[in-house]
Amino acid sequence: MKNIKFLALAMALVMLVFAFASCKSTPKQTITATVTVTAPDDPIVLNYSTTIEYPEGETITVLDLARQALDELEIKYELDEDKNEVALGFDSITTTEGTVYKVGYTDAEKQYIGMWSYTVNDVAPDSGRAGTNPAPDGAKIVFTYEVASVEDLSQTP
Repeated sequence: MKNIKFLALAMALVMLVFAFASCKSTPKQTITATVTVTAPDDPIVLNYSTTIEYPEGETITVLDLARQALDELEIKYELDEDKNEVALGFDSITTTEGTVYKVGYTDAEKQYIGMWSYTVNDVAPDSGRAGTNPAPDGAKIVFTYEVASVEDLSQTP
């Protein structure tokens, strides 16, 4: 009988130790940015401040912060993803009024293409997509919907 009580006490202590160990929190970091999302003559989001808390060692991208702002403001969007379902950028953003700004041809004749571009602290990235480029804390992130003619784009070096 003494052995059973001892084993029960030992098991309770082991479970208590594991319970406390699982409560140990992973160190967290925060990153804050100001996000603006615009289309021609349509300010979708203007200078919205957002913050993400994330585990230490994880990378927060420009796209993560923009998505956080859109989610908080309940603005719908669709993502452009690679074959591994990694988000690279926006495919479309729909305003609260229902206007959809989608990547691709904007006219039936396929003369013009709409696309989302972005800057971080007023600088366009040298390379990489919004979903792969890390965001610095305190960044000013601006996504802009632009329409360009196919002819002009084909002449770009």
